[in-house]
Parts: sequence; C-alpha cells; structure tokens
Amino acid sequence: MRNLTKVLFIILLFVATPVAAQFDYGIKAGVNFSERPTNIKGLKEGHTGWYAGPMVKFIIPVVGLGIEGNALYSNSGVTINEETFTRHSIDIPVYLRYELSIPAVKRIIKPYIAVGPQFGFTVGEKEFGKKIEEISSAEDLKEATRFFKFNDSNISLNIGIGVVLLKHLQVQANYNIALGNTSEYSDLKNINVSEKIESIKSKTNIWQLSLAYLF
Repeated sequence: MRNLTKVLFIILLFVATPVAAQFDYGIKAGVNFSERPTNIKGLKEGHTGWYAGPMVKFIIPVVGLGIEGNALYSNSGVTINEETFTRHSIDIPVYLRYELSIPAVKRIIKPYIAVGPQFGFTVGEKEFGKKIEEISSAEDLKEATRFFKFNDSNISLNIGIGVVLLKHLQVQANYNIALGNTSEYSDLKNINVSEKIESIKSKTNIWQLSLAYLF
C-alpha cells in the first residue's frame, strides 16, 4: 500500500507540473564574440557576429527549476591573414535553468544560471577555396592560396548567468564551448602540387551577450 501511494504521488507530480509550470515565450537577440580558433596561425583576436530568434521557457514556481529552448539564426566567423570567413547557422540551444527567487525583490529582479547543449547547423556557404586534392597543376595552385571549411554541424555546451528584470526583460552572459572541431583550414602558399597537405582542424569557442523580451 505504501509503495502504491508513492507511485500515485509521482504520477500526480508529473501530471500537475505542466499545469503549475510558468510558461513564457519571447524574442532573443545578442552578440557573438568568437575566440581565436585553435591550431591556426595568422589569426586575429576573434570575430564579432550576432544572433536572433524565438525562445520559450518553462519554470516550476517555488522550486525555480525549468527548461529554456531557443531557435536562433547566428552569424559568426574567423579572420585569418586579414580575410574573414563568415558562418551562417541555425543554432538550437537547450538550457536547464535555475532561477533564484528572492521574496523582497522577485518582481523586480530574478537572477538565474543556465547550462545545456547546443546543436548548430551551418546554412549557406561553408567552403572557401579549393581543396588540395582538387589541384592538379601549378596553374591551379597559383589561384588556390588557401582552403577553409566550416563543419556542416556541431555540438557545443553553453554555460550562462543572467537576470530577469520586471518579469519581461532578460539579460544573459553566456560562454559557448565547442565539444568537437568546428572548421578546417589549409594554407596552400609556397607548396608543391606533389606535397601531401593535411588540413588543420580547429574548434572555436564563443562569448555571447543577449537581451530577450518575454511576452
């Protein structure tokens, strides 16, 4: 009987949670500050881009735990030897959030922390230049001085802190950590066609600052 009571309580909790949860949706926009990719020479100190898109979040009152999901168009990139390669992507970050509710000021300001995976998908142009295996003559080599490619997709980890102001404005600082390679690069200057050139695979982490409006 005691075990049956526990089971019924758990079922009731899961059924009641969606009803009790606070649901918000809104629009988020922010700035990407890309760090220098690893392993590549001739890099500038990062690249600035932007992102924007809809967001939703579910928070369980009192407990303060919840989930946030986003569907963002993102613009980021890298600069190598004064040449900028821009990545256009659809990013889907999913956060586990914990909001700290301070009774005296919770209607004005509510700090939170957020962590979770992000799934990114490159759209538009992702390859720049000609691959070394596509070069068959010295003439080709004169024109192909470099090759750069963004991965079709990547997975990363987001760690963020932020505040919700007046229940509608959300400000967040976020660090996006690449969990795998995000791009590859080949420097084709001053080489022979017969040489074996291997692309340098690298990963890029991104600092982000965002502002969202919750309806």
